[in-house]
Amino acid sequence: MTHSLVSLSEELAATVETAARSVVAVHARPRLDSSGVHWSAGIVVTADHAIRRDDDIRVTAASGANLPAELVGRDPGTDLAVLRVAGLDPASVAPIAPRAANVSLAPGNLVLAVGRSKDSAIAAFGVVGSISGPSSTWRGGKLDRVVRLDLSLHPGAEGASVVDGEGKLMGVATSALSRFSVFAIPLETIGRVVGKLLEHGRIPRGYLGVGLQPVSIPEHLRKKLDIPAAGLIAVSVEAEAAAGRAGMLIGDVLVELGGRWIDRTETLQEALDSDSIGKTVPARIVRGGEMVTLEITPGERPQRR
Repeated sequence: MTHSLVSLSEELAATVETAARSVVAVHARPRLDSSGVHWSAGIVVTADHAIRRDDDIRVTAASGANLPAELVGRDPGTDLAVLRVAGLDPASVAPIAPRAANVSLAPGNLVLAVGRSKDSAIAAFGVVGSISGPSSTWRGGKLDRVVRLDLSLHPGAEGASVVDGEGKLMGVATSALSRFSVFAIPLETIGRVVGKLLEHGRIPRGYLGVGLQPVSIPEHLRKKLDIPAAGLIAVSVEAEAAAGRAGMLIGDVLVELGGRWIDRTETLQEALDSDSIGKTVPARIVRGGEMVTLEITPGERPQRR
């Protein structure tokens, strides 16, 4: 038994050592570093919420080299940011081999979150807690699948690589997409977001300019108007944004947008993807007990830091 535990311990340490060669420490917030994964030649992927400034960003590689980094773009929706680090030596800092897409992943599979401080590697050991299908985040982004991890993430390991038992990369770690769990942002999502950030520097998303919160709809109105049991009530409206220009008022209850029932904020976020920008769609709202239809043309969500 003891020999088996020693062997496991040594194998885990060896896996961390190998994975850590492709992880950098990211210096972009006061008093606390984060981690980043060498994704491709000169490109590092990290957690957006840990990037607190746009300039004067530096990274420390496994070799100890302290290098300047340029912020290429960020996507708060998926908590991903992309850095360009010209001085990374591809011969000594090769990207981690990705986990093959056809290899199954299941709750209970062992995982390691491998980050880096300016002095050494950082490791956390755990298991895959649960896996579910595509989902929108509370920040308005889309994950191709939700992979929750059962492990404790060191603050400096935000943006760390998540590797499986063979040391293959399966995602980037973040605690910013859930109040209760650490997520592994999956490779499919990272590839999609990194491609757009390298091309455009941002991920455009639709914007109505209205503050909304869920509200239940009384049964007599549901029957009268043939609508779902819930909608989103407007608590604020920007006069010059899309909803305000279309005539939406505080107190209106949005129940449908572009033919899609809107009963949760997540459903609205899904409807306001990049393709929604500039396209006029009908919006059905409940106002004073009656159904009103407005024509709304979503704009682009302002970039916030």
